[in-house]
Amino acid sequence: MSPLLDWLVEHEPLFRKTRLPSLYSDLNLQRISNPEGYTANVTAWASALSRSALAGQIPHEQHHLILQTSDELLGALASPMYGKPSGLGSVIDECLRQGKMIDLQDFINLESSIYSKSWIPSPWAVLRWSLQKAGLSWSTGSFDLRGGRLKRGSLALVPALEEVWKRLCAAREKDAKAQTLTERVMTREMFLKEVNSVLPQAGEMTGSLSNQDLEVLLRYLSRDKQMLAYDAGTVKFKAPPSTALPEPITQEDRSIASLKSLIEYLRQKTTTLSTRITTLQNKASSAVKAGNKPSALSALRLKKLAERNLQQRLDTLHQLEEIYSKIESAVDQVEILAVMESSASVLKTLNKRIGGVERVEDVLESLSKEISKVDEVSEVLAEPVDQKVILDEDEVDEEFEAMEREEREKARKVEEEKTRQKLQELDALEQIRKEREREREREKEKQREDTALKQDDQAEDRELEQALSTSIEQMQRLDIYPQREQGRQGQDGIETQGHAAQMAEEAS
Repeated sequence: MSPLLDWLVEHEPLFRKTRLPSLYSDLNLQRISNPEGYTANVTAWASALSRSALAGQIPHEQHHLILQTSDELLGALASPMYGKPSGLGSVIDECLRQGKMIDLQDFINLESSIYSKSWIPSPWAVLRWSLQKAGLSWSTGSFDLRGGRLKRGSLALVPALEEVWKRLCAAREKDAKAQTLTERVMTREMFLKEVNSVLPQAGEMTGSLSNQDLEVLLRYLSRDKQMLAYDAGTVKFKAPPSTALPEPITQEDRSIASLKSLIEYLRQKTTTLSTRITTLQNKASSAVKAGNKPSALSALRLKKLAERNLQQRLDTLHQLEEIYSKIESAVDQVEILAVMESSASVLKTLNKRIGGVERVEDVLESLSKEISKVDEVSEVLAEPVDQKVILDEDEVDEEFEAMEREEREKARKVEEEKTRQKLQELDALEQIRKEREREREREKEKQREDTALKQDDQAEDRELEQALSTSIEQMQRLDIYPQREQGRQGQDGIETQGHAAQMAEEAS
């Protein structure tokens, strides 16, 4: 696909690949066979042409707010699969009828707003509408030429102008300084710079507005949006809170715009000279290192001249900025004085409506008299009609004391109930404490019993060990004196052995 078509498929939501067969079909046949599809395709093409022109994606185009129609546009939109858009001329004709595109010369020369429509159509408009409904092409100014060609022309893109207006308004609303007079006045060049700074969004726009774009935009903002006033060299925005027409440009406005432009120019020149001085300094240093004395001296001379020129520019810039600051202060003073004057007028009108101090005193005196009358009437109405109606104060006191006693009795019962609950809680806690102490006593008794059992077992073990030791010693004594016993024969040896065996058995 062509670069323009690739860009549309990527950035235009209505230009999906699945819709390309319908968009590149014969729209003249769709107008009769499928009116809804025809309307959708016209909308998609109108949006695509406006967005691609505003983004600067149309080849061989230097404009962003103007569409140049020709066969070159058809070639830029050609698809390898579907060919050239044969219904593009019908799309442009429909956009012209809907007011989305306007012939460039008509747009510039039109005095009334493009949004003001006459309620009484002309006879030619009625005849043209009738022929279009009948499917006849009566107008000789149609962009849909025979042979699949497109009429050459220049059209102002209203959707693109509306988009620029929205972005410019949003940018100026964020800037609080843009409300002062000195910030609302500028030259055309400064206005173009400001517009170019707010147009790009996410890198979608390339290039800047052309002079013809600028003329179309100023005409649109002045005539159709009443956002500013302009002349051959100055642009003046309307004050933000105001709903009236923009103020005409005065000689003071032109002077302020020229001063701002000159300050901006000097700032750019000082930046350029500072860069040149740095470059010459580096050049001289390099020449000294290389031993090239003539080049070093030449660079230093040029550096001195540039420094002198920079100092002159800085002095002039300082003077102009000081003058501009004084103008800003004077403008603020004028606005403050205007507010104070209007406030004084309001106060004067209100004081007239009040009528002076004497009238205020009379009103207050009359008000005091009327209030006294109301108080007297209230006192009369408060008196009882019959003396019998007077209440017995003793009965009231007795009833009050009874109510107090009742309240004290209720409070006493509440306190008793709280005390009883606290006592029950203390008893429960005491029972828990005693139960825990009994548990600890039982554990201690069990430990003492275990200790006594262990001591008995240890005593038995000691006695058994002592018996074993005694038996072993006796057996050893028997083994030490065997020769003494050899003389004994017969029954004595057998008795001795039997006795030793018995002792060993008892020990085990």
